[in-house]
Amino acid sequence: MNILSIHTSHDGCMTYVSKNKIIFHTQLDRYNRMKHYTFPTKNILNIIENLDIDKLIITHLEDHSTLLWRDVFQSSLKLKNIFNNNLIYYNNHHHLFHVYCALTWNKNIKNILICDCRGIKINNSYENESYYTFNNLILNHVITESNSIGEDYQNFTEKFFKNPHSLGKTMALSLYNSPAKKIQKEYEIKMNNLIKNFNIKKELLFSGGCAQNILFNNKILDNFKNVFCDPFNGDFGISLGAINYFLKNKIKNNEIYLGIKQNINTDLFLQFKILKITPNEVAKILLNDPVAIFQSRSEQGQRGLGNRSLLMSPINKNANNKLNEIKKREWYRPFACSILYEKSKEWFDLKQLDESPYMMFAFKIKKNKKNVLKSGIAINNTSRIQTVKKSQNFHYYNLIKEFDKITNIPLLINTSLNLPGEVLVETLYDMREMFINSNLKYIYLPEINKIICK
Repeated sequence: MNILSIHTSHDGCMTYVSKNKIIFHTQLDRYNRMKHYTFPTKNILNIIENLDIDKLIITHLEDHSTLLWRDVFQSSLKLKNIFNNNLIYYNNHHHLFHVYCALTWNKNIKNILICDCRGIKINNSYENESYYTFNNLILNHVITESNSIGEDYQNFTEKFFKNPHSLGKTMALSLYNSPAKKIQKEYEIKMNNLIKNFNIKKELLFSGGCAQNILFNNKILDNFKNVFCDPFNGDFGISLGAINYFLKNKIKNNEIYLGIKQNINTDLFLQFKILKITPNEVAKILLNDPVAIFQSRSEQGQRGLGNRSLLMSPINKNANNKLNEIKKREWYRPFACSILYEKSKEWFDLKQLDESPYMMFAFKIKKNKKNVLKSGIAINNTSRIQTVKKSQNFHYYNLIKEFDKITNIPLLINTSLNLPGEVLVETLYDMREMFINSNLKYIYLPEINKIICK
């Protein structure tokens, strides 16, 4: 069975599954280019019209975007029949879909905690925090409460930054600013009390938007033997969760690079230099200049993880400034690092974790390595690291490996490939826009061994 699932509310997403396997899972704002918004566009419609669809699933929290999507399907001769005869419509399973999204990672963890700003309304209050257990293939809903932990954090963010979605800024600023530090501390106390009141012990599968708070995620590691934070934790995972719910948890996934395949063609960049290049040569450029890396299938979630990333050497003392000349980020926001998996424990204290492939935690750098790096480490000597295996990202691993060969430093600064306030680059058209409208000088296309130079 071929199933298309679309979550039509804020931070919406689209998932296509065939024979219980994910063909793609993508965030809709990557295509309409309006951060957090989910309205359909012509290019999305073209993608959908070229799919074989046996069943259509639509989910939402609010009605407005759903009506737009209905009109789009009704206006298409090919899709109208599918919408009228093969539609499954969900509007009351929001936290449950977070659970079923998290279950696709097949981590076999009994306790599942879902915390976000606001789910669906139940008995005049919103579902903010839910606890489930998953044991012997049986899912059990234990409790749902409305403590507004995530909502309080968002309200502070909206007041302080005039934008409710700038939650990462609040988290970063908490390392410097007293009001931000206070709200972060209050959040951590409330979350700890919630976990204690829910009597969750030993192991935890954590999802919902609150799982983006990596400062608290680190505290979880101190209290649990087995922890997994779902990288599709926000509403950008709901369409995947809805399909997995419909299929009774038959989808298994261990892949973050689930974006729709892009044709790697340099014709859009003919006005620039396009050169053949080796990973070793790219590594040498990184010593002094930022380089964008673009690969066919984009990573989903909130982080650039080597397919849509902006990179530079962490031993260049000007790296943060050079990256900020492109990104225009606030001074207090730290950058992350990608490190070879096999050398990660030589450099960072990963606590009980074996790996951290999705940047869901920040780890302290080892004391004997602290003064080696000149950039990429936060003021508290931590980095939100990504461990990279060759089996996870072949070309990205090889680039970091080459950098290690010439510097004895097995890591690179890695920040997401986007301009301020924009979503991650998705297509080469988006890449060209960023290239033209920033100080970026290099785009590395490892799948065709080419670099574009400005």
